[in-house]
Amino acid sequence: KRTCDVILSESNDYYKDLSPEMREIFVLRLLYFLKHINFSSSNQICLTFEIKTLVASGFVQLTFGLKRYRLRNFETIHIAHKPYAYKDIGLLYHGDTNPKMARINLVWKVVEEGFKIPDDSLNLSIHEFSHALILDNKERMTFRKFYRHKDLIYYLLAAKLEMHRIRKGNDSLFRSYGATNLMEFFAVSVEVFFEQSKRFASDYPILFERLCFLLKQDPRQRNNPRI
Repeated sequence: KRTCDVILSESNDYYKDLSPEMREIFVLRLLYFLKHINFSSSNQICLTFEIKTLVASGFVQLTFGLKRYRLRNFETIHIAHKPYAYKDIGLLYHGDTNPKMARINLVWKVVEEGFKIPDDSLNLSIHEFSHALILDNKERMTFRKFYRHKDLIYYLLAAKLEMHRIRKGNDSLFRSYGATNLMEFFAVSVEVFFEQSKRFASDYPILFERLCFLLKQDPRQRNNPRI
């Protein structure tokens, strides 16, 4: 636990601001997550405990207000040393969530950068875990879901309105990539939720409130964001 605390105190701003009691809970959840997930990496990566801890901290941060915090449909997190491509797709990826392979892929340098710059609304770990949670949630029975159905529906209604505004060319706090589909908007809005929470709450109070209810936390309450 001490090692986790040292790593997170240096690298995760969300964790740094938590009260001692909340830090203890965070670390216990992180160790639980690490116990139930497999890690793999490309040959060029030395897969250290520090890498695993920082990657996993994105998941713990995202689920910190929830009662359930274990992925069931994703077995492995693969850490790549550089952007990669799939054979049948010409695009280069920094990360993706692959339900067919039950795997989340992440480029380490991009993950690291996401935590080093805590206010640019770009965090690959949080982004891909957002996808994984939505996909996992979809497969679960009602009483085992991460999110209450009502909270998810209310969030999606507000999200669709902002996606429509983005597609019409209006200025937005959310990057245009988020308007691709609801899965991407969720991931993009969660990044903004954690990294520009005050502006999010001020400019989009309804959407922010619905995301607070969905994730059961308010990141503006930095020492204890759980609600």
